[in-house]
Amino acid sequence: MSAAPDLKLLRAALEKRFGDAIVPIPGQAPSRERAGFRTGVAALDALVPGGVPRRAITLWAGEATSGRTAALRVLVQAACRETLVAVVDATRTLDPAAWCGPDGSSAPGLWVARPPSAAHTDEGAWVAETLLRTGAFGLVVLDGPAPEPVEAHRLRALARETDAAVLVSTDGGGTSWRADVKLDFRRTGVHPGLRVGGRFRRPSAVQMAKGWGARTGERQVELVHEPADRLHAAHGPDRRAGARA
Repeated sequence: MSAAPDLKLLRAALEKRFGDAIVPIPGQAPSRERAGFRTGVAALDALVPGGVPRRAITLWAGEATSGRTAALRVLVQAACRETLVAVVDATRTLDPAAWCGPDGSSAPGLWVARPPSAAHTDEGAWVAETLLRTGAFGLVVLDGPAPEPVEAHRLRALARETDAAVLVSTDGGGTSWRADVKLDFRRTGVHPGLRVGGRFRRPSAVQMAKGWGARTGERQVELVHEPADRLHAAHGPDRRAGARA
């Protein structure tokens, strides 16, 4: 008698008892769909009620100061409470201080990978792929240049195999590959800070389209930005922001 049916029954019993603690077998779909990752920012979550989806590739696009990085930070903070998160800082422009706690230690559940120099920026997709292959991360973020179509295809396939969510955050324009969900961030006006070293709010407009389909909605999102003086400006361009509803 084959042991295969007994193993299937055993796995089903374990999934029933322990739920999401049971890791899907690579190459197979999980027994039930798991929810995506929400930001906790009401206006953003209203655009994508299911959150950044697992088993898919999501694209966030927007120029500098459009609020994209602020939204990324609150998403990562929220996701770290549920799973291990990896952020690939391909352009080396995310200030490490903004992703650490008050004591300087990294946030629990967060890994940040950076290339050794600007000459390796284009290797971000390869790093994200390598992290996905471990099966350890529920969310992998690639911040930097958009991957090539072949790279995007591999990232999507690995997301499906490992039941993970892949988010590409880029300031580039359109891509030649289709994202499962896309958010476009843009500024709605110029709003100077309150004072040196202070926090200030800047409204942004976020528009959502599934794949390359018709636009399905737009929301005004108010983001809270940290000026360069507040954290260590020497690390690079100021992309250290938080967000709230």
